[in-house]
Amino acid sequence: FKSLYNIKMELTSFPSIYHVEYDYLSVPLYQPNDTRYNQQWSLSKIQSDHAWDFWDVNGGDIPGDKDILLASVDTGVDWNHSDLIGNIWQNLGEDADGDGRTLEFINGEWVFDPGDLNNIDDDDWDNNPNTYIDDLIGWDPAGINGMDDNDPMPPSSWAWHHGTHVAGLLGATTDNNKGVASSCFDCSILSVKVSDENQGNDVYITDGYDGILYAAKVGFYRTDRGFSIINNSWGGLYFNIFEQATIDVAHNDYNAIIIAAAGNDHVDAAHYPSSYEHVISVTATNSQDRVNWATYHETVDIASPGEGITSTIIQNNPNNENNAYDSWSGTSMASPVAASVIGLLSSFNPDWGQVQLETMILATSDPVIYDINSNYLDGKIGQGRVDALRALSTPLFPKIDLAEIDYQIITGDDFIIDAGETVHLSTILYNNLDWGASTNPSMSLNSLSEYFVIDNSNQDTDNINPGDVYLNIETPFEIEVFETTPTGDYEFELIFNSNNTEYASYETRDTIVLSVNNNLYADGNLIPEEFKVSKPFPNPFNPSTTLSWDMHEGGNLLIEVYDLNGSIIDVLVDSYYAPGAYQHVWNASNFMNGIYFIRYSLKNIQHTQKVTLLK
Repeated sequence: FKSLYNIKMELTSFPSIYHVEYDYLSVPLYQPNDTRYNQQWSLSKIQSDHAWDFWDVNGGDIPGDKDILLASVDTGVDWNHSDLIGNIWQNLGEDADGDGRTLEFINGEWVFDPGDLNNIDDDDWDNNPNTYIDDLIGWDPAGINGMDDNDPMPPSSWAWHHGTHVAGLLGATTDNNKGVASSCFDCSILSVKVSDENQGNDVYITDGYDGILYAAKVGFYRTDRGFSIINNSWGGLYFNIFEQATIDVAHNDYNAIIIAAAGNDHVDAAHYPSSYEHVISVTATNSQDRVNWATYHETVDIASPGEGITSTIIQNNPNNENNAYDSWSGTSMASPVAASVIGLLSSFNPDWGQVQLETMILATSDPVIYDINSNYLDGKIGQGRVDALRALSTPLFPKIDLAEIDYQIITGDDFIIDAGETVHLSTILYNNLDWGASTNPSMSLNSLSEYFVIDNSNQDTDNINPGDVYLNIETPFEIEVFETTPTGDYEFELIFNSNNTEYASYETRDTIVLSVNNNLYADGNLIPEEFKVSKPFPNPFNPSTTLSWDMHEGGNLLIEVYDLNGSIIDVLVDSYYAPGAYQHVWNASNFMNGIYFIRYSLKNIQHTQKVTLLK
């Protein structure tokens, strides 16, 4: 299999061909009928409109999936908003009356199904009947004065609109002839309110990490996919070990994809939870892909539109949409825009899990932001700006592991790499069964040391399908070890690259360590003639080996044995020797199989030899 890009490059290489271009197929573009869709510049910027064309929407094939859970962990969600109600998640594990729903439309408004409000934790997925009682659509771990309740509806005052604005970007009901569209189109919104209602006009997040944990558990226990996508459009500047521990549990134990806003201060600073490990940190761009006011930092993972973003706000009159929408700016908007694309990607690839989705949304982002923004932002605004079309059109990357290395010493007579010898190094690469095929791969072996020359250091390899291995035994890396190479361990970097497109590629790097022995050079300097050390014989040995040396001048000689951990395990010699030739037999019958190092110390001279005990 060859990508279109690689075919294009091959055709371009022919001298008889002047130019090569793609012959694009043109199709009628689908546009949803949401009344404010034309105000949503971000959807076309990230190519969600083109990504929807992977479905035949006019034919009834709808993007998204109700099993995809997009959590607004925020100030609460106006869940009966006319543009959100169609996508509000309903917990059928709490459907006590068995009518297939936990919301009812009664007397002209949406309410909790009275038949399900039985004051019992019916699904009891956490094996604790006293928690999450009647969580019909989500949860409120903040409540009033920190008292949990089952209704994530915020107060109706202006200060509480934030979570509803986020929810609309996550999963507003698309193509319903109302309001706004969302990238995920037809996914479920999980409402989690994490702000204590006993606050004034300055509303803060008070129970954010309890909300993250709840949302993670819901995704794990109550969806077929086994995970939720959790958006957190809030944060601060300070690290907390307990917060990181909560993130670790949500991500590692409950498979949650956690995404968070990077901050709005336009400073080079970490911001939490976005800068925690296992969180996708999102900074904000404007319609020209510029980062003008958003926080930037090396922990930022991706950029996303966040300026002038239209979405839902609290709808005080369910029959009047005029004041139910507003346009806001912030990384608070950028984060759910990106999270919704992850949901769309999951709907297109329902078999992909947490790590696959996290990997591909970042790998397919558009690096154009680095062509447009100032150099001081280099490496600090993520891998690129989120791009839905690229994410959906790029096949799943492989996951290549260096399973094992094997080397043969071509010019030696033992298993020890000595200075001046040549080594053939073969690698065994394994492609994880749960990932994609490795296409048009190549690998290279590099060393920063001046003591080696590597022939055949760059190699094209065969494609590696999921579950298969590749071994370059027929074309090993040939490493020439210089005679002046001091004794020691040397690192080589193996770089594997594949799946190259015009905007993305897969790459992994591994470190290979080879140990070199040199009897003539120590620390790069020739051992003076007054002290000459011969190779131990035999080596490998069992159970004893003979050490030999010549003293051209008298002096106190110390010979020590070290294990691989650098600990002294034996002192063989510590005495004065007159000029002459000497030998010492080391009997290692009391030691285990393995590699040991013999160190000779005479005046300011040190020399180390590697020996192998094989019983």
